[in-house]
Amino acid sequence: MNARALAYLPIVLCPAALLANNTFEWRYGPEQRAEMLGILQKAYPELAAEKFDANEDGKVSVEEQETGRHPLGQLVLKCHRNAPDVISKIRIPWTVDMFPEWMMTACFAEDVPEGPVALQPVCGVLKREPAQDNQSLRPVRSSEGQVVFPANSGTFLKMSGDRDARWNCRWGVITFKINAESGESTVLLDINSGNGPSKSSPKVWYDKEHGLFVQYTGRGANGLDVRRLVSKEVKADGKSWNSVVFTLRQGKLFGSVNGVPMHETGKQPSRFSGELAYDVTSRIGDPRPGRMEWAYDAIVLGQTELSEAIMRKFDGWAAHRMGFETRLPASHPYRHDGPRLDEEDLPHRYVHDNDSWLEWGASAKDKSITRQNAGGERLPPQGFEPVFIDDFQKFRIGLSTSGEGDLWMAPGFNTAVGGDAKLLGPGRTPDVYEFDAENGIQNSALREHNGKWYGSAFYSVNDMAQGYTWTGEKIFRIRCMFPKRAKNEVAGGLFPAFWSYGTEWLYWRTSNRIECDWFEFDGLNGTWYNGLSTHYHYPHVKSVFAKNNESYKRFKVYGGLLNEEKGKIPGGFFLWDGKYHTWEFVIDKDMTYVNLTIDDGRGGERWVEVCRVKTSPTYLERLDLQVDYALKAKQGKAVIPEDFFIDRIEVWQKTEYINGIRPPFTALPELSGSAVPGGTIKCSVKAPGVTDFRYYWFADGYPLTYGDDPQLLVTDEMSGKKLRCMVMAAGARDTPEAWSDEIEVQ
Repeated sequence: MNARALAYLPIVLCPAALLANNTFEWRYGPEQRAEMLGILQKAYPELAAEKFDANEDGKVSVEEQETGRHPLGQLVLKCHRNAPDVISKIRIPWTVDMFPEWMMTACFAEDVPEGPVALQPVCGVLKREPAQDNQSLRPVRSSEGQVVFPANSGTFLKMSGDRDARWNCRWGVITFKINAESGESTVLLDINSGNGPSKSSPKVWYDKEHGLFVQYTGRGANGLDVRRLVSKEVKADGKSWNSVVFTLRQGKLFGSVNGVPMHETGKQPSRFSGELAYDVTSRIGDPRPGRMEWAYDAIVLGQTELSEAIMRKFDGWAAHRMGFETRLPASHPYRHDGPRLDEEDLPHRYVHDNDSWLEWGASAKDKSITRQNAGGERLPPQGFEPVFIDDFQKFRIGLSTSGEGDLWMAPGFNTAVGGDAKLLGPGRTPDVYEFDAENGIQNSALREHNGKWYGSAFYSVNDMAQGYTWTGEKIFRIRCMFPKRAKNEVAGGLFPAFWSYGTEWLYWRTSNRIECDWFEFDGLNGTWYNGLSTHYHYPHVKSVFAKNNESYKRFKVYGGLLNEEKGKIPGGFFLWDGKYHTWEFVIDKDMTYVNLTIDDGRGGERWVEVCRVKTSPTYLERLDLQVDYALKAKQGKAVIPEDFFIDRIEVWQKTEYINGIRPPFTALPELSGSAVPGGTIKCSVKAPGVTDFRYYWFADGYPLTYGDDPQLLVTDEMSGKKLRCMVMAAGARDTPEAWSDEIEVQ
């Protein structure tokens, strides 16, 4: 144990057990975990009811801490929302395993017995244990407590590949030694070894001439999108410990070595995505002969994306664990004291409350509430303004597994969406994303080709959740049309939909997946509306870290006819009528409304209300937007091509939210520059302590592009329009947003 850790402990934790057993090496053992949880329970009385020590032996294992309840981070967050000032008074050491849910796969040298390493036990969500069956290729756990890979030995540990690595391995930290005099280079870690999207991602290697490299590989428009960082800050004398910390964040790769930022080997595009990786293996170490000697103390890979503050915590944790904290930069916040629990460790999470969920579900079934104004005049939304308007004047659907698109992404990350129709991406045959440039109409089609049916789906985010999402109160609108069909001509299996996912589960693979279906129709009855069907799905990664691996109870606000008798819609509504209608979903703080435009009898349209319901907490989460056309063949196969014509999609948010200033912003962004074609507009941000931002540019609400460039080149087509920029503080906890003022192009 390093002396610095011992010196730090009495300041922050008083329980005698922690000092008596003398084993706190910047990891929580069972006794220390029990002490830590006891402190949290005293600080947050709401936690007192949680019985972490299940067998009452004075110890708490990770499994005891997490099994059968929400992960600790979510439990503390729920309490913290009621008492935000408490956390600043709790002086608890922060460690990488305090909230084990963060770790997907973690290897610690102290968990291995001394001698040749046949198997490295792992901590974390995914139990993929690195192993070596060949005795001659095994590294050695030394008496000093490190796993050593001797020079020129070809020793390595092998573990299964991870097809979901682009989600499961968004960050990593390695504490290591390396001897540059023993060879020219060596690989430390290679996840999904190979050449292609999501292969060798991440890969970490050291080169004697150039330094330490970190790599992720995705797909770009013209082939592979290889992101690499490099650093010469490594002390490669074979005796000194080092740390490397890295993370993907909103499409860019960031890293540090011994607390010093790594450098890009080339300009990184702002967006990044990859594919599922199949038939791959992963390795710790380098099987090639002639490699240099190195050793590791810890290798940790985790889910979610690290804020700048959390990356600095990892720097501090690694340095204090290995006793080289005085080598951290003089300005580093953890050069003297190790990191502690604070608000940065509690990013926003949706914490499911089953009692309130069931209560909401009961109200969703109460027709005296949901249908009280069915067919009546729509209540005009109050206090909203448009923040996103796409009238489809251009074709802007990109491949969702690529980092190239900057608006709509297809076919999305859920391949099951198409049902019995295989989902295709743009540019494939048949073309299920036909675009009418003359009329500004985008199709999401269902097509037959060579005896098979193919469906379509496009999202407002790519497969890594980069793109357009909206939190809090909002309005979603879609203006669309389905071809005119007689009732007996509509195939029963047709299943077009307009809906949303919460994006949390793409970062936290142990989070339950939120789904909000704004409308779903099937060909069994073109008058039947499935609306506001709200689901809370199983976590993608099933483990002790997620409460309830099965779906929670689902609720559907409207499942019924939209005729005049049952739905109270004047004249009735039939989806396949060959006319454009606008659907509006108003998500206010307390109530949610579904509205629809119908014929007014005078050649125009008027709004009517379809239904309303008390606002579900899921509706207020950060959501994307999705459009798809699927097929349920058992309900009747399509016999002719089917179309889902979309004229316009809009999102509105509260003016109060748009004008709000949320930390770390201290003021709203400001636009300056030459607002004429050929000129340049710059967006200036005031957010002390944060350096990583994304800039979303709009012209009269139309999304132009987004990325890390604070400048926008003004074009002729922007003339007469008002430009605005929404800035996301990507490097801050919860990626808060701030909107600039408007500037009109002359």
